[in-house]
Amino acid sequence: MSSRKSSHSSSRGSRRNSTKSGMDLEEFQSALKQGAAKEKKQTIASRIPSFILICAIWGSILYYLYNLEDADCNCIRDWRHNFIKGMCLIIIFLSFVGLFGFDLKSSSFKWIAVIYFILFITVIYAFFTYVGDLNATKCTCAVDKQPNLNSIMNFLRWLYPIIIGLSLLMMLIAFIVLGYSLIKSMGSK
Repeated sequence: MSSRKSSHSSSRGSRRNSTKSGMDLEEFQSALKQGAAKEKKQTIASRIPSFILICAIWGSILYYLYNLEDADCNCIRDWRHNFIKGMCLIIIFLSFVGLFGFDLKSSSFKWIAVIYFILFITVIYAFFTYVGDLNATKCTCAVDKQPNLNSIMNFLRWLYPIIIGLSLLMMLIAFIVLGYSLIKSMGSK
């Protein structure tokens, strides 16, 4: 009987502990939810400057392109013009959605990220060649009517390939250094 009583009292004690730990678990879950909400606010706040920068750059490109659509304007208007306009809208939209935690790098969106990367490289090429052609043909709507904006576009035209080139160079250097350190560590063993 005493063994029965001790097992009964020990199960009662574990129930109290589980009830007590259940309350602790609820408090812990509540604290996690509050922490997650606070972290989400902080991440949105940390994404706002990049969103503003993206809107400023791609919005100014969009404004530049809309100014070239005047009825009096006889500038080049091929596939690049419409492609750049569409990509500007997509980039601004994805940047806006990214404010709220949408991430193309997550595992479920990897194929979209690959397509987006290919389109982004294509838009950089199209922008580089299109602005170059507008300046080469001395398009009055681009060069004369909006000289300041045209200068900015010409600057951006060169900035993107330079950034991409430097990024590729840094990746190459990182791979060389990593490869050298791996070879050196294998040789010392």
